[in-house]
Amino acid sequence: MIAMKMLIAHGALLLLFNVIAHGQEESASPASEKKSYSEVPKGYEVGEQTISPDGRFALVYPMQDPDTLEVAQLPNLLVRLKPYKVLLEIDESVPLGRHGAPAAEWNGNKFVAVWRQMKWGDEDLVVYQIANDKIKRAEKIWPEVVKYFDRDFHQRFLKKYPKESDSYTFVADNSDVKSFEFKDHKLLLNISAENKPNLAPGPVWSAELYAVWDLDKAKFDKVDFKPGEINVRKPED
Repeated sequence: MIAMKMLIAHGALLLLFNVIAHGQEESASPASEKKSYSEVPKGYEVGEQTISPDGRFALVYPMQDPDTLEVAQLPNLLVRLKPYKVLLEIDESVPLGRHGAPAAEWNGNKFVAVWRQMKWGDEDLVVYQIANDKIKRAEKIWPEVVKYFDRDFHQRFLKKYPKESDSYTFVADNSDVKSFEFKDHKLLLNISAENKPNLAPGPVWSAELYAVWDLDKAKFDKVDFKPGEINVRKPED
């Protein structure tokens, strides 16, 4: 009887061990599984969040050495993954995750919005139209956006406070609000800017822009520019 009980207990332990080990293998396999892009040149990594819906196109980023933090001096690219082909060279050399790195959002597989993720917000928006695996058209939206903010900043703020710095910053305080979002053949913009996002004391200017960009016409359908109230922030005691 003692031998039988020991045998049963031993078998139960083995069964439990196998169940635990199998569970660990299953939970570990997704994490350890990493997509391979054999045709992407050495020194680059693929931005998984930038891959087009059909899996053919993506942004690639120069890799950073994990020990030295040195970055390969390679431009950011918009590419066809397989067979590998460079569609566009972006005038940057910023690794994935760093301020200034390009980001992308797709509207189907033909239109992609590309911008830079800065410390405070998003900038330098361009929409590219792809046809026959080439850039058919570049819709440079950002200069049109900046016109509204520049005009208000210089006419309404700097005329009143001419000694203030002639610069402001685009900000995105709410992570739940997208700065750029596709809807059918439109791109919705929700953009804010201010001159002292670091909460420094002194005169404070801000403004917001809500707009709809028509991808087919390559121009704004609607623009709602809202200047903020100018006030003076006092220094903290």
